[in-house]
Amino acid sequence: MKNVPDRRRTARRLPAVLAAVAGLAVLAPGRAGAAQEPGKAEEPGKAEMAAIALLVEALADADPFAAGAAAEALAGIGGPGVPALSAALGDPRESVRQGAAIALGKIGGEARAAVPALVRALSDPKENVRWCAANALGAVGGAASTAVPALREALHDGDEDVRRGAALALERIDPAGWLRAPAWEATVATIERLTPLLMTELHVPGVSIALVRDRRIAWTKSWGVADARTGAPVTGETLFEAASMTKPVFAVSVLKLVEQGRIDLDRPLAEIVAPPAVPFQEERLRITPRMVLSHTSGLPNWRKGGEERDGPLPVLFAPGSKFSYSGEAIYQLQRAVEKVTGEPLEEHARRTLFAPLGMTGASYVWTAELDSRLASGHKADGTFLARARYTHANAAYTLVTTASDYARLLVALLDPEGSAPNGLARAYVASMLRHEVRVDVRDPIERPGRAKGTGVFWGLGWSLNTTLSGEVVHHSGANSTGFRSFGQFSPARGSGIVILTNGLGGGELWTRLVSVVGDL
Repeated sequence: MKNVPDRRRTARRLPAVLAAVAGLAVLAPGRAGAAQEPGKAEEPGKAEMAAIALLVEALADADPFAAGAAAEALAGIGGPGVPALSAALGDPRESVRQGAAIALGKIGGEARAAVPALVRALSDPKENVRWCAANALGAVGGAASTAVPALREALHDGDEDVRRGAALALERIDPAGWLRAPAWEATVATIERLTPLLMTELHVPGVSIALVRDRRIAWTKSWGVADARTGAPVTGETLFEAASMTKPVFAVSVLKLVEQGRIDLDRPLAEIVAPPAVPFQEERLRITPRMVLSHTSGLPNWRKGGEERDGPLPVLFAPGSKFSYSGEAIYQLQRAVEKVTGEPLEEHARRTLFAPLGMTGASYVWTAELDSRLASGHKADGTFLARARYTHANAAYTLVTTASDYARLLVALLDPEGSAPNGLARAYVASMLRHEVRVDVRDPIERPGRAKGTGVFWGLGWSLNTTLSGEVVHHSGANSTGFRSFGQFSPARGSGIVILTNGLGGGELWTRLVSVVGDL
């Protein structure tokens, strides 16, 4: 357990700080209620300046309660202490910089003269200082409007708390502007600027991105290399592992079969294909396609030994009773689809989904013809990982695709019967995006402004975040072979983004990119 100092001992061992506070009370009795010209801090006298300096020095005390008492005292002084606190933001000691930012946050609007120093503190090497500085700028409020560009930069900070602090500050400084949709050109410029910076920082060799606007693919770009060993560049034709983003693609195929009356979402899978025999549990006889696609089947994510060996597959809880993500359940539904259609998943998907939508590079299985287009995965340090060649389709994770091909799927869901007349009918798209289960075990994806998530649900194959501007539909992917991916779309705005990466750092890359661009 952490050794926490006793507050009473702290007070006894801080006579200098307490004397300074008492001295200030004598020097400036009734300061809090004194009239003052707006925007102009009262000039402290020499004795008061000495006391302020003493309190600033106490911010470095090894006892956190003592440092906190000093920050509180400086906050009580208000405007006269702002110049010293601004200067303290440049102190070589982290504890002093952090304490100064805390005190300025407590001072609030009266600390507006410290805004330039707080903006500089947003670039502090220590995340605690950046976090406190962001919150202090929010406490200053509208008078900190000049900090907006720096706070927008902080939205992609490497620390999640700092990003959230920046978002909270922007919301307070400019509430109306924070809720406006960003300009398309500004969004594209942000992606073009940030992506290579994040690639370098996070050691991600290659990235490919496609943007959807007005229900059409509007922009694509690729960066970096497909394989760190060869230096082959990533192009628009480079194939990445979609990882778990395979699942919603498969869900579209399932819903198409539902539309055709060949699969019933609420008919148990056991009536179509025999479930694994071991261990025998009556519960498995109740698992339905709806439960599988909404991840309420009760099956584990993956069984020990893998699905290929058909080892023991237990049911962990009553099917339909709660959310628990399961790749195994998706694979069991794949078996049912193959039984109903009479063909392997790859052949069925190519004929009924990939070809009609123009997803010419998409494939659930490796082929020699596709090999030259495949990106290789990479470790967290950007070095090569052994390439996987999936010779058997698995609807949970084996899809390879380009960013543009995956974006074509998003367009088909955003504009059913329009851009893809042979795609999924509008009513069945709506059923995919209906709330099936609330997901309290997951937080909404980080997005700014009006795209800030307020709740997480799962539909049929997709995760759904409720936001101030409507639903944002998304799915991510992470394969141990060195790929990270993300895709989302906004049905109300007709916008979307697909981000494919070939490095383990790609998860952090897409997280930080989306934390800035939101729902486009």
